[in-house]
Amino acid sequence: MEIENDFEVVFEKGVSTLRGHLVDSTEFDSVIDTFSKSKEISFAGLYSVSWLGLQKLYDCFLKLNNPLQLSQIPPHIYRILLLLPGFGKKIGIKSFQVEIFNTKNDRKKISMTLNKLADLGKAQGCFVKLQDGYQIFGSLNHLCRPFFEDPSMPKRNYASKWCLQNEELCSFLYDYACFTRVVLEICSLAQESTSRLIEESLQNICTRISNLEFSVKTIAPHFSDYKSRTLMAMLPHIHDISISVVNGINLSSTTFEAVVNTFEALFQNERVGSKEIFDQMRHFISFSDQLLPIAKGLEDVGVELGGNTLKYGEFTTLLKTFSSFNGASLSEKKMISMRRKLKMDTHIHLTWQETLKDINAEFKYIEQDLNRCIIALQGYDLVRQVLEHRLTEINIFKNFLDSVQNKKMHLNELKQKIILQIVDRLVTDQEKYTYSFFFPNSASVKNDTVVLNSTPVFF
Repeated sequence: MEIENDFEVVFEKGVSTLRGHLVDSTEFDSVIDTFSKSKEISFAGLYSVSWLGLQKLYDCFLKLNNPLQLSQIPPHIYRILLLLPGFGKKIGIKSFQVEIFNTKNDRKKISMTLNKLADLGKAQGCFVKLQDGYQIFGSLNHLCRPFFEDPSMPKRNYASKWCLQNEELCSFLYDYACFTRVVLEICSLAQESTSRLIEESLQNICTRISNLEFSVKTIAPHFSDYKSRTLMAMLPHIHDISISVVNGINLSSTTFEAVVNTFEALFQNERVGSKEIFDQMRHFISFSDQLLPIAKGLEDVGVELGGNTLKYGEFTTLLKTFSSFNGASLSEKKMISMRRKLKMDTHIHLTWQETLKDINAEFKYIEQDLNRCIIALQGYDLVRQVLEHRLTEINIFKNFLDSVQNKKMHLNELKQKIILQIVDRLVTDQEKYTYSFFFPNSASVKNDTVVLNSTPVFF
């Protein structure tokens, strides 16, 4: 089973092109010198990212003294970068990809510059149509935030009279749908990164245990308590249950993306009124039902993975066999053979005690990988909490949306209930940044303090 954790930087003519997969554990020490010689960083070959990996990469860019521009940023990565405070200020944005669609629902990606997109926004508004009839997916209030900085710019160009008269309502429902969609996207990235980290760590453990078992026969010919084959056989199952969670969240994210897309289409329809907008929000509410089994599944998968992961730390007999051997009968030839089996240097003359130190170091590495897995498993619980928070908020919409439509409740009262619920339950750094991006003017001073000063937690 191959784990796609590769990340590389290709430098040519002043441009560093990022390729592969960016995960939490990706290190940049070996490429800082390359970045420092670059005038441009292209994201063209970067397939997937984790939140922490992307944040570490951007922090790395900020520490450089040379002027940089980012180019060819894929849509899903651009959406995440937009959430980072100060994105686009010190480091320039040369180009990024936007998704476009037409009335036949044909979709494709095109390259765009921030200035060109901002010019389109100034001319048309937050929802932009191109000359060929395609419409840009997403609001320029979000996509052009680094340019305008003001979240109300460009203007909301709703086509129908009712939407223009109820701009605050339409904007709030749309922004919440976008907020939920991006949070789900981040949850998916988090689970994908967690799965990769756990699988990588468990494969490392299997390799080390296999080498240790192979070498222990040199000093204990009758040793029989083998674990590596059993542990290796568990990896496909661990992969399957991990990826099932990612697939479930991806499916929900795609569903909510369709909801956002439909809102945008409605906003460009001159005949749309109250019924269509409120019905679309009810579709959004009904689609949220799929989040409940995913949240429950995260809890079950976390428990199962936790139990399976702990089995990778059950090597007491192997450890005792090495520790109890005094080395008296070990010849130099056997010592070299043992070190070769352990992938250790065989060109130096060492005593058994020195070799035992190297063996104990292998067990320490196993413990470190195991601890990485245990810490990573906490991400399942955090993602579960994030999904449950969205379900609680959506339930508020479910309970009070009719009252707002029937003028029995003022919109501001519903907004306050939703915003207070979001702020009260923020548990991760990602949620805080996403909230601040989509609702920059909605929180009270007190709630801003909560968002900005509370202890950050990462998936």
